[in-house]
Amino acid sequence: MAGLPQAATAENEFQRVLHDRLLRTVFQPIVSVGSGEVIGYEGLVRGPVGSILESPDALIKEAYRENRVVEFDWIARASASRAALAAGLSSDDLLFLNIEPLALASDAPPDLWPVIEEAFQKLRVVLEVTERSLDRDPSTLLEGIDRQRSTVAAVALDDVGADIRTMSMLPALEPDVIKLDLKVTQRALSRKAMKILDFVYEEVERTDATVLAEGVETKRHEQIVRELGCPLAQGWLYGKPTDQPAPTGQHQATELLERNVALEEVRSPFEALGGHTISHASTEFLYSFANQVFTGGIHLLDPALALMLVPSPELLDRRALDVLSRWAGKRVVAGALGRGVPAEPAPGVRGSWVHDPLLDGEWASIALSPSTAVAILARLIPGTKSQFEFGVTHDRRRIISAARCLMRRLGPRPDEK
Repeated sequence: MAGLPQAATAENEFQRVLHDRLLRTVFQPIVSVGSGEVIGYEGLVRGPVGSILESPDALIKEAYRENRVVEFDWIARASASRAALAAGLSSDDLLFLNIEPLALASDAPPDLWPVIEEAFQKLRVVLEVTERSLDRDPSTLLEGIDRQRSTVAAVALDDVGADIRTMSMLPALEPDVIKLDLKVTQRALSRKAMKILDFVYEEVERTDATVLAEGVETKRHEQIVRELGCPLAQGWLYGKPTDQPAPTGQHQATELLERNVALEEVRSPFEALGGHTISHASTEFLYSFANQVFTGGIHLLDPALALMLVPSPELLDRRALDVLSRWAGKRVVAGALGRGVPAEPAPGVRGSWVHDPLLDGEWASIALSPSTAVAILARLIPGTKSQFEFGVTHDRRRIISAARCLMRRLGPRPDEK
């Protein structure tokens, strides 16, 4: 391949790696911070030894460049499954497997499914959703996680804190395990790290999620992790990645993944009120009230979500769209939905490509961030054209349920279409 441009060389090598199923897996220990015992491993993808695509970063970059992320992801998952089974890992061991958000809602290639199915049946698999493109397509992401939850021991969100914008998705995803990015673990006293920790602690209190600290390389890092209160950790201090992971034996790690908080799903945002309405009101009242609250009454700080649902497109006026667009420019996940609302109603604002009759006649304005939680939810009263039953809630669980409902209908990020 000498003399070929670098891109062409990488493209040819990537084709060879995928076609011949040459991906490898090495395993990094995950430990209980309290006891120091190894309770499982994370499977890490590698290319052939000596290849220009040996490193995971090179592989993933090429997968995205060639738009073959889904194919790459399944081959990597099969490689990790095969290697874990060959190493003799058992149902006592946790096996963290990375998955790209784009691959969540796809089906496995027939030749790869048998070994993946065997591993998922024999091992306690924790499916680790990477932060790459996490906020790219919320609808596909949530659908995919729904499909996977019943097949695995837990769902983890990787590299939390690496990108503030993707942290906006944390309340909607409700992962069982929150993996702190090494930028938090190794720089715990920075202002940015404190902001991330505040948000993570709130999620842990609300969902009973377990926190795992990444990038623990020194005794000082371990001391920080203890101060942060992380039950689990991984990093070179506990062992470098190996292709020969040893079964860990019995331990109490599974108890850390048991949560008492169930996900609350609703068919429409209005259902999130649970019958706690305030009154009946006219279109004019709701329009004025929502404008006051969302254009003048709140100041969102990232990570944040700002979502609107309107019963007719004329109620989504230029002022509201300007506010959403301004928030989107500040890394807030902003969306507007409803019959007649375009796929990109304003710069940076997501719409929806699919009309859902379940949302007809409903009005919702939702804002959610570490400092703000408010939702105005209304439903057209049958037999009227402009009278709504409405309620206002500041209850985060209700607001998150309403937000999840809308995000399932939200289109891809405008810059990714």
